[in-house]
Amino acid sequence: MSALQEQTAELRVRTDRLEMALERFIEQTTASIRNIEHAIREMKDEGARYREEADRRREEDRAEADKRQAEADRRREEDRAEAAKRWAEADRRREEADRRQAEADKRREEDRAEAAKRWAEADRRREEADRRQAEADKRREEDRAEADRRRDEDRKRAARARKKMDRRWGELANRMGTLVQDIVAPSLPRIAREQLGCGDERSFSTVMRRVRSDDTHYRREFDAIYVGTQAVLLNETKSTALSEYATAFMRFLKSGEFELYFPEHRDLPLVPVFSSLSLPDDLVTYLTKNGIYAVAMGKHTMRLLNGEAVRSRRKRTPAAEAAPTPARERP
Repeated sequence: MSALQEQTAELRVRTDRLEMALERFIEQTTASIRNIEHAIREMKDEGARYREEADRRREEDRAEADKRQAEADRRREEDRAEAAKRWAEADRRREEADRRQAEADKRREEDRAEAAKRWAEADRRREEADRRQAEADKRREEDRAEADRRRDEDRKRAARARKKMDRRWGELANRMGTLVQDIVAPSLPRIAREQLGCGDERSFSTVMRRVRSDDTHYRREFDAIYVGTQAVLLNETKSTALSEYATAFMRFLKSGEFELYFPEHRDLPLVPVFSSLSLPDDLVTYLTKNGIYAVAMGKHTMRLLNGEAVRSRRKRTPAAEAAPTPARERP
């Protein structure tokens, strides 16, 4: 629109310039005529001899003026025709611009209508998404509530199962303890007599409960005691060999409480044994350092694991002088 206006303004400026040029030309022509008339008057004043010449020149000038006027008229017509042509072109361009503007307005309206349609569709989809989100939130809450309910039920079932399992583990532990004692105990007299030098059997007891001779409030259970002619074997049996069990047994031995529970055997050397179905190497090393014999399951029967090591250690202590000399250790 602005380009068309600029072109129209340019045409008008050019037309104004042509008209101004034409006016100047007319003015010049008029001035020339006045000059001629002035010359004619001068010639009249000069005399008749110049009148004919002046008339001739005047005719010539008039003819030239007519020619120039005709040329000027022709040019003016051409300029007018060119201006009319340019005006027609300007009108055509203006009409074209109006047509394009109308098409642009139409497209703008169509785009606005399409945008409104899309906005309406977007609003519909947004509402649908909100509805689905609400349904999803509702389902999530329901699922969470159901999961919480199931979790509570699972916890209750787990608690019931744990109690049942604890009860079974307790029963299994009791059975395991009896099983270990049943496996370990039969081999202890042989090991005491043949490998630890305790001498012939005087008595052998398992699962013995005793009270302290100095204070009957203290009671203790002993897994197995072999009383031989040369020494007393005190056995501590555990179904699971843990280091804390071995430490507790070692502390009991060092406390000297054994003589309080068995004062009748205080004159015989004490041979401590820690036994289980299986003993790890580090626990055997710990028992050896503390002068305790380690007994575990061998290929077919219970086996003494550290007899030579403990005897060598006991020989380096003053208490070992009263200890019995054991028979050869079996492999």
